[in-house]
Amino acid sequence: MRFPVQFSTVMALAAIAGITGGATAAQAGSLSGAPLLDPILIDFEDFAAGTFIRGHEWADHGVTLSVDSNRQLRDASGDLPLRLFDSNCLPHPSRGSNLPKCTGDDGDLATGEAFGTAPEGNVLIIQEDNSHLRVNRRKQGEEALGDPDDDARGGIITFTFAQAVSLVSLGILDFDDRDRGEGFIRAYTSADDLTAALTFNLSDIAPMNRDFPGNNSLRKLDAFGGGLFQKLVVEYPGSGAITHLEFQPVAPGGSYTWLEEKDSHRW
Repeated sequence: MRFPVQFSTVMALAAIAGITGGATAAQAGSLSGAPLLDPILIDFEDFAAGTFIRGHEWADHGVTLSVDSNRQLRDASGDLPLRLFDSNCLPHPSRGSNLPKCTGDDGDLATGEAFGTAPEGNVLIIQEDNSHLRVNRRKQGEEALGDPDDDARGGIITFTFAQAVSLVSLGILDFDDRDRGEGFIRAYTSADDLTAALTFNLSDIAPMNRDFPGNNSLRKLDAFGGGLFQKLVVEYPGSGAITHLEFQPVAPGGSYTWLEEKDSHRW
């Protein structure tokens, strides 16, 4: 069972989560004893691997997704493509293996016993544009983008909540492109805020599978404290994926949307 914690304890929680530094905090909306509903877990298993995600798939749960690709590559609909990748795979499966070869030859997104983790199943990626490859030149639309494969140049994935929520947990897979710069997780009190209430450096979150600090590294962040947030942003400088997002809405009557009263972050 999880219990609400005071926002002032967020840095202590960060240490427990394996964060060695780099987390910064600003004032966030306080839970102040507000009743929370049961946690909602988005683990991307609602759709088949290879599905293109448009952003509204979990709107019934009060959250929408958007993407800002570093290369601004678009699919046939004109959208920047988010996609589901099946991480239950192997880079080079042996004959008779019950696991398939990772699509796009992207073995750095594989999870499971061989990589010191539980199998994570579908994970969310920014799709690489493979339409320039010879095998894809005669294909049209989404098929020209090729198999699911995360973009090597990264980008920003944003979760926007209809109402401020308590963030419980976020899973990050394969952060290894430090030569391209730092990655970040930012939580915003309001969807309109330009300054994050919380910021974490991806490199400061210790991998759960410490033998894999780069490729196939699996990180879990559950140090959001007792704040309420309406936007969560994950910035990848290169390749990578999101394994899950878990959050708790506030019970009806126990909160309001920040958009209705932007000047007050108090109950």
